[in-house]
Amino acid sequence: MNLEDAVDYLYNKANSAGVDQFDILAGFSESTGVEIFQSKIQNTEISSVNGIGIRLFVEGRPGISFTEKFSTPALDQTLKDALSNSKITNRLDLDLPEATVLPSLDLKSFEESIQDVHFQEMVNLGMKLEDIALHSDERIENVPYLGVGKSESSYVLRNSKGVSYSRRSNSISAYLGVTAALEDQKKMGVYANSYRSFQDFNPQFMASKAVSRGIELLGAKPISGGNYPILFSNRISTSLMGMFLSPYFAESVQKERSRLKGRLGEKIASEKLNLICDPHIPGMPGSKYLDSEGVPTSKTEIIKDGVLKTFLYNLESAKKDGVKPTGHGSRGHTGKAGTTTSNLFIPRGTKSTEELLKTFPKMLYITKLEGGSGCSSISGDISIGVQGFYYENGERVHPVDKITLSGNYFDMIQMILDLSNEYSDSYSSVKMPDILVESMAIAG
Repeated sequence: MNLEDAVDYLYNKANSAGVDQFDILAGFSESTGVEIFQSKIQNTEISSVNGIGIRLFVEGRPGISFTEKFSTPALDQTLKDALSNSKITNRLDLDLPEATVLPSLDLKSFEESIQDVHFQEMVNLGMKLEDIALHSDERIENVPYLGVGKSESSYVLRNSKGVSYSRRSNSISAYLGVTAALEDQKKMGVYANSYRSFQDFNPQFMASKAVSRGIELLGAKPISGGNYPILFSNRISTSLMGMFLSPYFAESVQKERSRLKGRLGEKIASEKLNLICDPHIPGMPGSKYLDSEGVPTSKTEIIKDGVLKTFLYNLESAKKDGVKPTGHGSRGHTGKAGTTTSNLFIPRGTKSTEELLKTFPKMLYITKLEGGSGCSSISGDISIGVQGFYYENGERVHPVDKITLSGNYFDMIQMILDLSNEYSDSYSSVKMPDILVESMAIAG
């Protein structure tokens, strides 16, 4: 059976099984990729994964089961297992959504031309990236990380109340990491991106970005410890803010795992901060009309002018709070639902990065984070190694490394002074500009 046939078969079987309500989620993904080192193919990948799962309710008790086989016996057993599981679970007060009319806007999640990109074309692109990088500067020692790949995924969602939704997406990507060396110091420069068309790749641009990011950090040294104004580059502001998304999820609040509990309607951040989910932006990878529980999605303002406007809800957390779900349910075919964001962004400011770097006589411009094990989304504590540049009067003095940034996320967002007018060029469902913070502690 193919994906749609498997969904139809399981739907019909579940529909005649006498359950209260159910939903079925099935997905298929495949990827092709190549890794290159020293002008040779180091590794190739051709993989495909599929699966189908059902979540059903018998007298309010949920039963979940899944399989990766699209055969009649496997699907029959999946339904049987879900029914058995419902006999040992606790009652869950949850109502699946009903069918609704969806917008007709094309979200541009699938590009036909990507299917026609051959393996050799990806190899040729990788070889060209490596050659350009190695010959662009004598300080480049090698290119230890380089790969090109394409991927495609499809999923189908159906439920007992008439919801029937499918989504197909694909992309093609490339990455390279170069090693730059000066005397006994070595630095890594990395650039990666995905595109909607193979013709959008610019090998010269990509290789030059990776090379410049490695070379610019040569000669880095620590600075004296203390409190400094910080400008977080748009290259890493998404990662930093992304570490602290769970406090905005209603399920985290309900489980006493969020410091934002009881603060709806309060000012929790600088009035410069607006945090928005917009799942209806054509061409962005997080765009969708329904979440993975079948709830319609819409633009959601999480923070507006520093004020916490809403938490993000799936069906279960919304039922507990007696509110409507916000369309942020996240569920794969293998398990229960969680919460996620879709096309999350902070609107840009009006000043350029260069203008913001002139805000204070002395400041740090952070462009690289080193792990996140010292950061806690529950407490908000931040302790993380960083690299970047030390600036005086808007001029770069020297690159900086071997320093640790510390503070607290919930304090940091209150100290946001400004935002740049620039996003990174990454193909991502998260977009955030450079973020200027009044002061954070640095251990040198």
